[in-house]
Amino acid sequence: MKALYLVIVAMILCIASCTPGPLTTEQYAAYIADEDNGLRKSVTSNGTTITVSYRPADLLVKQSLAGSISPDVIKERRKQYSQYLYFVLGLSSGNRETLHATSGDTYSGLLQTLSFRMNDFITLTTSAGDTIPVGDFMLNRTYGMGTSTDVLVVFSGEKVKGREWIQFNLNEFGLVAGNQRFRFDVKDLRESPAVRF
Repeated sequence: MKALYLVIVAMILCIASCTPGPLTTEQYAAYIADEDNGLRKSVTSNGTTITVSYRPADLLVKQSLAGSISPDVIKERRKQYSQYLYFVLGLSSGNRETLHATSGDTYSGLLQTLSFRMNDFITLTTSAGDTIPVGDFMLNRTYGMGTSTDVLVVFSGEKVKGREWIQFNLNEFGLVAGNQRFRFDVKDLRESPAVRF
């Protein structure tokens, strides 16, 4: 009986030690960048590296807070942001922003698509066969100062509840990189660490 008790305690300690505690913003960036954690997927096609990274709602909550932070404000913002799923679509060509690796008409067309038409090329599907359209998206303009062109993409989280996986679907939109599919286990998203406020 005592041996069984010790085995159970050892298993609980092992599980608890495998789950990281609240992370700082910098620690979270490193956590997301490690593809073994299941929050980031990437592929390279025709010279363009396409990365899709899950962005936990807590990171957006922290980003939205200014000045003194009270538990009540954090709770209110979490309620507001947690209704949605957030992903960052990153496009990189030769370790440069894909947008700024182009010129002329190609640059202009790509800028228009990334700024105003990405909802025509992106959907989310679930293990139950549901299709979730883009709720909103925003191109992060860094004017060539970054290593990738990033677009924040927002989806409703309602149809994701109770699903096994979700798939971020990116259809060809002018990069000649083809249609790309990025599958995420919902458990990895749901069990991502908390953010340290």
